[in-house]
Amino acid sequence: MPMMNYAKLAVLYTCLALWAPALVTAAGEDQNAIVAKAKDEKTLVIYSTMELKDGSALAEAFQKKYPFVEAKLLRLGSTQMVVRVLQENRAGSNLFDVAQIGDFVFYEISRAGLFQAYDSPERRAFADDFKDKQGLWTSAYHSAGVIAYNTNVVKPNEVPQSIDDLLLPKWKGKMLMDSGGPEWYAAMLQTLGKEKGSRFMKNLASQNPSFRPSRTLITEILASGEFGVAVNNYYHLVQSAKERGSPVESVAAYPVISRVHTIALGRFAPHPNVGKLYVDFVLSEEGQKILRSFGRSSSRKGIEPDELQRKGVKLYVTDLNLGKNYANYQKEFRETFGF
Repeated sequence: MPMMNYAKLAVLYTCLALWAPALVTAAGEDQNAIVAKAKDEKTLVIYSTMELKDGSALAEAFQKKYPFVEAKLLRLGSTQMVVRVLQENRAGSNLFDVAQIGDFVFYEISRAGLFQAYDSPERRAFADDFKDKQGLWTSAYHSAGVIAYNTNVVKPNEVPQSIDDLLLPKWKGKMLMDSGGPEWYAAMLQTLGKEKGSRFMKNLASQNPSFRPSRTLITEILASGEFGVAVNNYYHLVQSAKERGSPVESVAAYPVISRVHTIALGRFAPHPNVGKLYVDFVLSEEGQKILRSFGRSSSRKGIEPDELQRKGVKLYVTDLNLGKNYANYQKEFRETFGF
């Protein structure tokens, strides 16, 4: 599907929603009453950008806990997600109950007023950087970006230890990047500073990296040995590939940008009480342990930290407010790297 400027699409539909009704908090709701109402609703519709196998396993675990619910999962890419949700709303057919989506995708949908606040009791266990004050979103998990490399292709003394090492002549034409990277681009510019960040991106572009449409695909290609290095891959994907025996490793080079993957309740959810139960489940200790078993990183207190967290690696959590300039960042990203 061709890339679309979904930032502009969201603006078109903002007028369809008033923010005040969307911020009715559910704090203090009787959980037993929510369960009773959920038994009448019976169905859960999840829209997710998470890998299908992980999203399906999470939904199945929820169904096991609440066997009276039939969970329906639709997995979409980021652009497809925004376009579909906005088009459904325009047609007066809001079908999803819960969305599991990346940070900028959340922003584009939320600016059209299509989420409602739900102050899940489970949110109390999450650090402030991983939830908003209004209760519109909480981080279901987060994905740290690392430099990944193939250990059969890259010699130990050649492993890039910093982002500046990626600019060495020997890596020209030998690196992979995700074509859907405006979030990373924006976060890097914010963290490094616009001048230094823009200079780095231009120098990186001169290295002629090869682009692919997903980090999952990039991990597979990297494991095959076709390329030696991936510029900004997800840590959990590298770890999962290692566990399967692939010759891949990673370096947590400054700055380690960690992308938040939010969970949020639809404002016009057809099954809002089942949706609330699902949000509670995903954010609960049980749900977070399931996500950790997939290699995902949790920000819930008391959940086993991943290796980066144990090492005390500083994570620069993506700022959802950067999404307000998504169209500009997308344009800059594509123009800088020439695609």
